[in-house]
Amino acid sequence: MPLLFDMPFEKLHTYEGTNPRPADFDEYWDRGLAEMNALDPQIEIVPAEFQTPFARCSHLYFTGVGGARIHAK
Repeated sequence: MPLLFDMPFEKLHTYEGTNPRPADFDEYWDRGLAEMNALDPQIEIVPAEFQTPFARCSHLYFTGVGGARIHAK
C-alpha cells in the first residue's frame, strides 16, 4: 500500500508544523523536567504470571507526576 502525504516525502524531514512556538515553551519544559527529577519513581518490576521461552514477561510499576501510580504491562 503506498504512503500518501500532503507534501513530498523529502520535505517532511524538515517540516516543523504550522503552529507558533509558545512564548513560555522553554520555561514549561524546565518546570516539567524539574518536577520529574524531584520524583521518587518507586520502580517495581514484578514477574508476570505467564512466561515464554524467548522473553521475560513482567509488570512495571512506577510513580509519575501528581503521585499517579503507573502500571505498564
